Amino acid sequence: MSQPVLDIRLKKVNKIYNEGDTLAGVVVVASKSDVQHQGITLTVDGSVNLQLSSKSVGLFEAFYNSLKPIQLLNYIVPVSKPGKIPAGKTEIPFELPLKPKVNKSLYETYHGVFVNVQV
Repeated sequence: MSQPVLDIRLKKVNKIYNEGDTLAGVVVVASKSDVQHQGITLTVDGSVNLQLSSKSVGLFEAFYNSLKPIQLLNYIVPVSKPGKIPAGKTEIPFELPLKPKVNKSLYETYHGVFVNVQV
């Protein structure tokens, strides 16, 4: 028996999201036979951290060694209750608000010469 193939497709083409936006899309399940499952969930996890580029060696090393990633997002969203998915291709829609953890805020992604900020 072959394993089902899972894919997550977002509806927003440009994939730029801001705090408070709704993240929407579908979980696509493709299988040659029926699939019994105990529920489908999405885990939303995002952090910001300092990454050194080869151009910044020596410049930020003191800071880099003392900084740990800061978790901005972390939650689990139920997409489907336990059940059975029929053979073939099934699309399961989802929508969730993009919200940071308490006392955190989301940052715009930036890739620079010495700094990368990503969510």
